[in-house]
Amino acid sequence: MTDDTDTRDRVIRLETKLEAVTAQLADMQKKVNCMYELLMQARGVRWMIIGMAAFAGFCASFAAKYLHLPFAK
Repeated sequence: MTDDTDTRDRVIRLETKLEAVTAQLADMQKKVNCMYELLMQARGVRWMIIGMAAFAGFCASFAAKYLHLPFAK
């Protein structure tokens, strides 16, 4: 009789832990989905930043070469 009670108690504890893990997994899934949506919205901005950095580098190299600035040797 004690073995049946012990097994039943173990199953009850396991079910409780499983419910907690399921709730945590659902919460994590929501967070991952939010981060994914945010990253997908920022895809165009990423290319704009890369383009602006390339243009700024071009302007800096042009200025250093043709304007004969004192720090560009």
